[in-house]
Amino acid sequence: MIIDTLNLNHLRIFECVFRTRSMTAASKELHLTQSGVSQHIKSLEEVLGVRLFDRIKQKLVPTAAAATLFRKAADSLYGIEQTLSELKGGEQQLSGEVSIGMPIEFGNGVVLPLLAKFCKQHPRVRFALRYGFPTEMNAGILGGDLDFAFVDNFELDPRITTERVFDETLVLCCHPDLVKKKGAIKGKQAFESLEYVDYQPGEPVLRTWFHHHLGSRNLKLNVRATVMDVQGVLRLIESGLCAGILPGYLVARIEAQGHFELYKFKGSGSPLKNTISVAWLPERTISPAATAAMKWFLTELQTGST
Repeated sequence: MIIDTLNLNHLRIFECVFRTRSMTAASKELHLTQSGVSQHIKSLEEVLGVRLFDRIKQKLVPTAAAATLFRKAADSLYGIEQTLSELKGGEQQLSGEVSIGMPIEFGNGVVLPLLAKFCKQHPRVRFALRYGFPTEMNAGILGGDLDFAFVDNFELDPRITTERVFDETLVLCCHPDLVKKKGAIKGKQAFESLEYVDYQPGEPVLRTWFHHHLGSRNLKLNVRATVMDVQGVLRLIESGLCAGILPGYLVARIEAQGHFELYKFKGSGSPLKNTISVAWLPERTISPAATAAMKWFLTELQTGST
């Protein structure tokens, strides 16, 4: 068998070189000399009888054979490490930086508490977090700046894979004093008499709510402010100035904490849901730490009404 002639260190070093695309970076991560790393790769190529890396314009470029080997080797090495850690009765010592993108409120309200739990289990893993809209997450994933991202309903690049993890209910809310001032809010004209706040120009979230509940996208909405995040929407709702859309889990938290009472417009039919998905680029190689973190979030996040 080929494995009888193979040094397991060859595969460990190969995994690091492939992931970092650099002999120098791999030598620093593995605490080896650069010449030592290079010799391990050369020995592995000799055993396999294939070339694994080319140097093109002073850059280390993996061959097709290297990509095939990495997909199998990375999973196998990670699995072996997990098993050995379990046998020793300890946690796997993942390390490195993981870059994640996310919507602001979902990130702060849902992702960060879970991330804190992951960090306690893996103290050597660091995180770089980026907040933004799906368009920014799309660009970050394709550009290699993000290992994976949480995105809401948005048509991403077809090369990006998504997996649904969470459904948030979108609730149209206002301060009760606004309803007292305006009177009963029913029908198109009554909704057009209100003032609103939304997240983006063109008020797409508001119009989605009205289309879902009233069957119309053509209301003449008086949008007084456009803000970047849910907290900004909440502050303007709290002031009594206008109505806006809040995620259901935030509404429940506000009511549970007793900060102030919210008036929730019921609309008609079923609640409007916004699906949150994890998005990543299958063709891109990510670190064992990023792979473990993404799998962990996929397991921890429960899809349902919130």
